[in-house]
Amino acid sequence: MRRWHGWFALVSVFFGLLAGCAPAVQPSPVPYLPEEAEEVYGAVVPSPAAPVPPPSKADSADYIRYAQIAQEREGRMIISTAQLTLIVDDVAATLEQVWDLVERFQGYIVQTDSYRTATDNLAATVTIRVPSARFDEALSELRKLAWKVQRESASGEDVTDQYVDLGARLKAQKATEEELLALLREVRQSEGNAQEKAEAILSIYQRLTEVRTQIEQLQGQMQYLEKMSAMATITLELLPREPAVEKPVVEEGFAPLRTLREAARVLVQILQSLVNALIWIAVVALPLWAVAGLVVFLWVRRRRRRAGKV
Repeated sequence: MRRWHGWFALVSVFFGLLAGCAPAVQPSPVPYLPEEAEEVYGAVVPSPAAPVPPPSKADSADYIRYAQIAQEREGRMIISTAQLTLIVDDVAATLEQVWDLVERFQGYIVQTDSYRTATDNLAATVTIRVPSARFDEALSELRKLAWKVQRESASGEDVTDQYVDLGARLKAQKATEEELLALLREVRQSEGNAQEKAEAILSIYQRLTEVRTQIEQLQGQMQYLEKMSAMATITLELLPREPAVEKPVVEEGFAPLRTLREAARVLVQILQSLVNALIWIAVVALPLWAVAGLVVFLWVRRRRRRAGKV
């Protein structure tokens, strides 16, 4: 019993160190049964409800490829995107040319949307993906299909640092998995009480399940960045070339009678403004001027009388 108490103390300390170094992740159920665990790990698990993590069948080098990919792409991973609005003579024929171009560039079509314009002409929006190495070449070929390039924009997102960080985290999780497997083998090869031994093994299995879940998540994120940076995305909007419309001899908006009425209306408004101004002058300004003139007259008359007495 003392020996198994020592094993439980060792496992507890080990899990405490792992919990302090790794982020907490909710364990997810793994479709492995305890009977499969005996075949995978060579362990005897008496409890039928214990989740068992899947074995690691691939070497970590199969997943940690960020150094090689960065070297092949001169140290950077770029997610390239572009949007083009093309005016073409025949939208249907241009669509077929776009499909041929995508096949020639070893890409694929993500989405196609066709619709009718206000003039009942066919228009379309196409999203394609081509190898990033041929991104500029594909844009050049697509411009040649247009009668006129109405709008063009391109952007690139550098995800190198994100990819390298994911690779480093994946490597750390793989190392943790190896340590847990080594601890599992050590517990399995030891001697002691079968029940306590099974509990220790199940505890390690639970931690292995958490680590395996993190590994799979990191692998999925890295594979997504690899695919997005390997293939560039181009969104095409194909608009029909509208025929030129000849201008009529007399513009549709020419209406002399309407212009005459508008001019007469403006003249009436001006006359009304003048009359209003005269009314204000007669009612307000003239009385004020009369009062001011009377005051000045009385003041001058008074001065004259004083001067005559002197």
